Parts: sequence; structure tokens; C-alpha cells
Amino acid sequence: MRERVERALAQAQADEEPAPEGTLLASVAALITPSGRMLFIRRAEREGDPWSGHVALPGGRHSPGDRDLRHTAARETWEEVGVPLDAIGRPLGRLADLWSPVRLGRPRLRVSAYVFAVPEELVLEPNHEVAGTMWVSLDRLIAGEGRGSRPWQHQGQPIELPTVHLDGHEIWGITLRFVDDLLERLGAADQGLGA
Repeated sequence: MRERVERALAQAQADEEPAPEGTLLASVAALITPSGRMLFIRRAEREGDPWSGHVALPGGRHSPGDRDLRHTAARETWEEVGVPLDAIGRPLGRLADLWSPVRLGRPRLRVSAYVFAVPEELVLEPNHEVAGTMWVSLDRLIAGEGRGSRPWQHQGQPIELPTVHLDGHEIWGITLRFVDDLLERLGAADQGLGA
């Protein structure tokens, strides 16, 4: 499966583009094992954090000392789960950047996602920002297991957002959009699966 991911990402490499003035930048890491399992974290509950308690990919805000956004993803992964991607991860490619929803009075946030190959047996050491971790087989995601929707309010209007419920966890929002980008590149949409 990991070789399939690498081939899919090699076909369409996205370059890091300059962000408009005033844009906040963040990046996440999608860790893929040889058997095709992908790491997700559940963020700790924190007051004032709009993603508090959500299932996510390891990652966070770009810092001025980061060489680039891929380095941000690697640094944040080390801080959040203790995986030294610079030492044991192999970059496979990049997914399309996504923008966080507009929130009044806050700058826009552009999130980049980098995919890394990692060894099957990793020792995870979650920090205080991470309430839990889970590995999910890409085959389960490709098969559309747990697909559904959730009600949401957008600008006062009720809408349904896509979601995936697996093993008592809910994957949705930007995280699911990154997952769906990867699944589409793997051909899941062509098969009528996943996305």
C-alpha cells in the first residue's frame, strides 16, 4: 500500500506557494506504514482551541525558525507524538493546501499536508496536546467504512458535512478533506469508494 501511495503522490507534486500577506501557516504530517496504516491523533480538550478534542493529523503552526512547512510538520510531529521524522521518515509527497473556515476577527489559516513513509513499529510518546492516538488502515478508508455526515451550522444555515466514524472516533473537517485528497489520488473516487 505504501508503494501505491508513493506512486500516487509522485504524479502530482504541489510546490509550496507564497501565502498572501497576513496569512497564518500551519502544516500536518500524514504518517503511512508499509502495511498502509495511517496515524491520527485526538487533540486534548483545551479552552479557546477551535479544534479541541478533534481527530487530526499531527501538526501545527509554522514558526519563524522552521526551514519550510515540511519542517514544521516534522517538528510538530516530534513534539506531539515523539516521532523523529527527520531521522526515520521518508517524504513521499504533498497534498493540496487547504484553508481553515473564516472566523470573524481572525486571520486566515492555510494548512499544508506532507505524507511520510514510516516504519511499521513506532513508539509513540504523546505530549500534553494529544489525548490519544489511533492507526487506521487505508483499506478501511478506501472501502468507505464508517462514511456518513454530521449536521453543522454555516453562516446560520444548517448543512451536512461529510464524516467518518471508526472505532469510536470521528474524522471530519480539514482532516477528512486531506484524507479524501489522498484517497482520490489513490483512485478511490474512480472506484466509487471512499470519497
